[in-house]
Amino acid sequence: MNATSRRRPPLESTHTLQRLPLRRAFQGLVAIFLLLPMVGCATKGDIRNLQTEIRELTSRQQALLQELRQAQRDQDESISQVADDIRDFRAETSRRVASIEDQLLTVQELAGLSQQQVASLRDQLERDRTQRSFGPPSTFGGPPGGGGDQAQEVYNAALTQYQRGTLSAARMGFRTIVDQYGAHQLAPEARYYLAEILAREGSLEEAIAAFEDIREFHPTADRVPDALYRAGLLYLELGDDDAAEEHFERVVNTWPDSVAADLARDALRNQR
Repeated sequence: MNATSRRRPPLESTHTLQRLPLRRAFQGLVAIFLLLPMVGCATKGDIRNLQTEIRELTSRQQALLQELRQAQRDQDESISQVADDIRDFRAETSRRVASIEDQLLTVQELAGLSQQQVASLRDQLERDRTQRSFGPPSTFGGPPGGGGDQAQEVYNAALTQYQRGTLSAARMGFRTIVDQYGAHQLAPEARYYLAEILAREGSLEEAIAAFEDIREFHPTADRVPDALYRAGLLYLELGDDDAAEEHFERVVNTWPDSVAADLARDALRNQR
């Protein structure tokens, strides 16, 4: 055996070497096929996990959205309640302001009435100083005669009843003065108190007409400015501001130095 024959590899070893790459390739393919199910399982698991996370995220988002909607509803209800409270407060404030204004007007009217009564009493005292005083009779009895002294007696009696609050008896006496002694100097006084009785009884329109009658029947009497001022106050009470202002201005312009004019000026300032 020569050297060349010694270097040749055995035939079986040569075939083995030729099959080795094919075996390795086959083994790789087998490994790939074995890994494919594992890769598929892992992908499905990841998808399921992702789907679960998506569902959880969606659920949290829906819960958060529900909370936001509830918070918005609560806020809207709160705003609506505040708006209702503001409207109620404004309405209550308006009612209270109107009530205060009515009370102020009532106080002003009462103050004006009190001042007028004081002025009337003062005028009465001044007239009494210059006239004879007669004690009032216990009753009016029948119609008095034609003497002035008898008119004074009836007037005094009527005034006493008026001051006591016995308006029916007072009306009877003052009416007697007007009917029986219409030209007497006490007739304007009697008419004035007849108008006051109507006002106290709530017959405001009739009282206004009675006060205005004093100017018609006794245009030069001292009671005329007082009567017009009182008529103006009654017009205010009836809500006729224009008629009231007209009467007050007439008193101020025609009898500027009278007590009634001072009261009328105050009334005009309150109106304006």
